[in-house]
Amino acid sequence: MDTRLEYEQMGNHILVKLRTVQDKMVSGTVTDMDGVPIPGVNILLKGSSVGVISDFDGNYAISVPNQGVLVFSYLGYLTKEVPVGSSDVVNVSMEEALTNLNEVTVTAFGVKKLKRSVSYSTQSVDIDGLAEAREINVVNSLQGKVAGVRINESGTGLGAESRVILRGNRSISGDSQPLYVVDGVPINGGISSMSPDNIVSINVLKGPNAAALYGSQAQNGVIIIETRRGEAGKMNVRVNSTVMMGNPIFLFETQNEYGQGVSGVYNSTSEESWGPRMEGQLVDFWSPDPATAGQQYAFLPQPDNFKGIFETAFNVSSGINISGGSEKTQTAFSYTRTDAEGLMPNTRLGRHNLTLRLNNKLTDKISLDAKVSYMKQGNDNTNTTGDSQHTNPYRNIYRMPRNIRDADFRNYFYETADGSKKQNYFNPGSTSGKNPYWIMNEVLNFVDSNRLNLLLAVNFDITDDLNLIARTAYDERNSSNETKVSEDTYGSAYNFGYYGVSKSNSSLWNSDLILSYNKDLSETISLDVQAGGILRKTAGLGALSANTTQSLLISNFFALSNTLFPNASFNPSNETETQSLFFSGNFGWKRALYLSVTGRNDWSSTLPSHNRSYFYPSVGVSAVLSDLIPSLKGTLSFAKVRASWAKVGNSAPPYMLSRTANISSGGNNGFIQLSGTLPNVDLKPETTESVELGLDLRFFNDRLGLDLTYYKTNTFDQLFSVALPTGSGASSFFTNGGDVENKGYEAMLTLVPVRTNDFNWDIVTNFATNRNWVNSISDQRPRVVVGSDSYVREFVVEQGEEFGNIYSRGWERDDQGRVIVGSNGVPLITSGRTVKVANFNPDWTGSIANTFTYKNFSASFLIEHRQGGSYVSMTDAVLNGEGVSKETLEGRDGGLVFGQNLFAGETAVLEDGTTNNISISSQDFWRSVGGRNTPVGEAFVEDATNARLREATLGYSLPSKLMEKLPFSNMKVSLVGRNLFFITKKGNWDPEVLTATNSTAAGFQSFVPPTQRSFGFNLTIDF
Repeated sequence: MDTRLEYEQMGNHILVKLRTVQDKMVSGTVTDMDGVPIPGVNILLKGSSVGVISDFDGNYAISVPNQGVLVFSYLGYLTKEVPVGSSDVVNVSMEEALTNLNEVTVTAFGVKKLKRSVSYSTQSVDIDGLAEAREINVVNSLQGKVAGVRINESGTGLGAESRVILRGNRSISGDSQPLYVVDGVPINGGISSMSPDNIVSINVLKGPNAAALYGSQAQNGVIIIETRRGEAGKMNVRVNSTVMMGNPIFLFETQNEYGQGVSGVYNSTSEESWGPRMEGQLVDFWSPDPATAGQQYAFLPQPDNFKGIFETAFNVSSGINISGGSEKTQTAFSYTRTDAEGLMPNTRLGRHNLTLRLNNKLTDKISLDAKVSYMKQGNDNTNTTGDSQHTNPYRNIYRMPRNIRDADFRNYFYETADGSKKQNYFNPGSTSGKNPYWIMNEVLNFVDSNRLNLLLAVNFDITDDLNLIARTAYDERNSSNETKVSEDTYGSAYNFGYYGVSKSNSSLWNSDLILSYNKDLSETISLDVQAGGILRKTAGLGALSANTTQSLLISNFFALSNTLFPNASFNPSNETETQSLFFSGNFGWKRALYLSVTGRNDWSSTLPSHNRSYFYPSVGVSAVLSDLIPSLKGTLSFAKVRASWAKVGNSAPPYMLSRTANISSGGNNGFIQLSGTLPNVDLKPETTESVELGLDLRFFNDRLGLDLTYYKTNTFDQLFSVALPTGSGASSFFTNGGDVENKGYEAMLTLVPVRTNDFNWDIVTNFATNRNWVNSISDQRPRVVVGSDSYVREFVVEQGEEFGNIYSRGWERDDQGRVIVGSNGVPLITSGRTVKVANFNPDWTGSIANTFTYKNFSASFLIEHRQGGSYVSMTDAVLNGEGVSKETLEGRDGGLVFGQNLFAGETAVLEDGTTNNISISSQDFWRSVGGRNTPVGEAFVEDATNARLREATLGYSLPSKLMEKLPFSNMKVSLVGRNLFFITKKGNWDPEVLTATNSTAAGFQSFVPPTQRSFGFNLTIDF
């Protein structure tokens, strides 16, 4: 019963009286156009908050007045309004919104295609989180969001580059990272310094099948980025500000019972922690400062001494985006300023990103797209990683003896009677150690970078179906570096000071001409064809460097003229040119069955004339089964299968066709030194062949989706060097050979468990597994040592093995695999790096993202998991060898037996074959197998398995009613976090932080920074 007011005019009066309206119960069933019931449909009485939801069989019942109107809404279907009238039964058939029919994705050259027509795997990235939970390097924001993509950070600090691998390593000695394409044009390098505020879409084309038209540079996949442009009739202003703070996540644990010294005896100059137990006894103060002579201090544990060095990191970013225009001209402007300070004291980064884009309709048929982007960045005191003790503070931070007080170390220098500045370190003149505060304040480097991107494109609509694009783009990068090393930076050639400067310049000019024809030839047949040509040139001014070599004449006066031994060098830029012709055809039938064919021919300047030209094709098929076989529809709302094959070529590095020479300083006129690598006049292009199969299923009107992919790629005719015998006049020659295979599976599951007017819950899960195998290399050289370090490991690629095995020194074993222990209780060690100890490739990777919205609130979190893979830790080798690690605490007084309470998982025998029973002390064991110079890598292998909360956000948007009273159209504030904690983790270090971004850095950990936990807030205002 619903009581309402009724109005009636009587003369000059209005009579208000009560009117009683009788409600009634209306029921019915909601189905799709084929009569299949739809569960979860929202049924709302129009103009009220009264509503119900259909059950699993599509049935509903609701109490409404006779004159009421019911509104039926459901994701993936057109909203429908139905008057109730006098009927008690209202059955409704809902029409599909056909979202699958018109979904598009960005493909080669920035061309948008119907997603249903694409025959290869492509995955888009939700860009909302890029500017919200912000990273200084925007690439890191993609971690865990795309199946089959692995992203590892390098440990050099603020704005550090990252290593991105799509579907495994392909090149033996080259680069396996993808090509980056911005607004349809390849760029010169990566996007680490790009502002996320200017990005509107990111699409990842994972394999050669997807990237066939981009040529040589795209055999490792392509990451396609579209930036902002103006919209006709709209004026948009967005202000975005993010403040992030960071602190370190320490996984490494120290022992805090024994301090400086060896064999239980205190030594104030010792760099090891094998000394006496720390019980507060007075010992001599360690400082070489004459002012502290004779002083003593309490010998006590300092469990947080290395932690206290790290500071709170800051990243403050503010940006503004302005876009708008008329039907004829549209403009977009973007500016972002970033200021950051790192975990290490005295590290700073400042960056400016500015972009201006203009779109103009010159005539009814001709339009213009012009863009200029500029980036300027200053990076102070970028840290190095690895065993560079004179420039890597982490090496000296982690090695601090357990009794050293951080407050004492902060007084990192003292002055002598003559005013000279000396390093305050407990072992003056050390060849391996320094006060880390000295490194952070007296070993300085300043890197300034500039990047200019220019784009000009003219679009000519010849007819409604025929289009011509002429486009040219220029990408130039400049970098300058200044290094200042103060006197008394001992342990290196810098003991008497050093000053150096360098400048580098590189550029890429890419021009293309593309003719496109897109037409529905009939009601059932469609045709989409492109053909064109590309000219790609790399050039630049090269790299110029100069330094003072061994010493400064005047202490700490940093000038190139302040030396008797000046040194300068110049390396010209690598100039290359590639000319290309290509075509692409896509044939559609009933918008359900598609055949795509591509072909491209390159002419490369880096190959010999008879091999300079190489052609590579691709072919693919896509079939939308849910349209071809209507009977499939029901619970299944969309089904598509796809298959493709592609071949992609890759040219050689420059200057491999002739023997090069280096000019170096010395003598009266310098020296000329011939390269040790002989040229090869028969070099061939490297080629990659790929097969891909895929299945895309969606259920319950897209509430549940499953995208499955199988792929297999083989890269042939790899380019690498082969060693020559002594006396040949050269050390190696460059050649072709090899077959590196990658095959695996990828899956993406999307689920919408709840969708109501007020509350939504979305889940996206990614899974990928890849097998990276070396089928063959060369009969002359079946094993290639691609990279190594001076102390512990070699990165090896060998026939019949997984790509990227790590070899090191290891335990001697008998025929049964048992470890052979010597008479001193220490296992016998192999003479060389002959033991395969690790491989960084994971067994599988996965992630799960949850997004919730409730009215004006939103929340999301992303969990990322890596299963399997292993790495060798040089850090553990040194810290265990010096008695710093917690692992070295047990057995200080002896009692360790290898194979029992030490490496209990191993079976150990003596040289006569009997079970090992020889006791040994912790110091004797770890100093034998650890340390810096010849560590046993097998003892320091870590499992790379880990799971972490990669990202989390909590946001609130102000209600629209409140916005009406403010000069804003939208305001949202969010709490954000990145790398908040590990859910599971093995070992002392984060395996995702590498010493460098080259392929040989995988599987090797050496004095990298701790993982940074970041948290803060973001404010976005739209006008």
